[in-house]
Amino acid sequence: MGIKLIAKDTVAPWNSKVIPPVTRGLEGWFTFDTDASRFSRNRAINKPDAEVTGAPVAFATHGRFKGLVNFLKTQIPDSTEMTIMVIGKAVSTPPSAPGGGPDSPFYAGSFIGNSVDPTIPGAGYGVSLYHAASDSISGTAGRLNTAGTGPTSGSANLSGETPTNWALRAVRVSASLTQALNLTRNTVAASSAVTRRILSDSVVRIGGASSTFGGEVDISAVAIYSVALTDAEMALVAEAMRKRTTRLGISV
Repeated sequence: MGIKLIAKDTVAPWNSKVIPPVTRGLEGWFTFDTDASRFSRNRAINKPDAEVTGAPVAFATHGRFKGLVNFLKTQIPDSTEMTIMVIGKAVSTPPSAPGGGPDSPFYAGSFIGNSVDPTIPGAGYGVSLYHAASDSISGTAGRLNTAGTGPTSGSANLSGETPTNWALRAVRVSASLTQALNLTRNTVAASSAVTRRILSDSVVRIGGASSTFGGEVDISAVAIYSVALTDAEMALVAEAMRKRTTRLGISV
């Protein structure tokens, strides 16, 4: 017989598993600060740790990651529904032109792999959250294109962003809807693509994708769910994430 310990404010010691206020579909709960050797620890109960690639840098309040060089590879697969919430910021302002590139910062997601649907071969874009331009945050999810012949990235672009500001940003995906959110600014944008999801064979990475995005990001916390959380559920998760970062001096 074992004993389950519940960390009510999710600020338990780094080596403790936590039970956040919403556990439905919880796949990953990661916090970064102080010691990079701890970064791989997945604090979600009964969920596997991540694998570290390169040498992410630890600060007192966060970790610093660089796409294609220093990042985490989780064991979390792409799913039809998904919610990824990140407290972080870009280290420097991304290029003004839209689209990912060597200086574009990537928070978390499963970009890019192959479609797992044999009837729709081609790229599997997964679900991702990143800054694709100097004034926006993008949430993407692989979908069937409007011609019904192949996958598309189904991007939701939220404007009015200052990427170098700390914020609680998120991407939320259902079977037919992709949204990019900034819960610090209380803003949301939706993709015009409402076609069905096309899943990728890639897994979620934190701080860098498998290709394209080479920018640097500072990340303090990441929550990953294999469901599309409701607004009320996201608010509860956000409150839990904020309790820790407020204690560290990061207000989002």
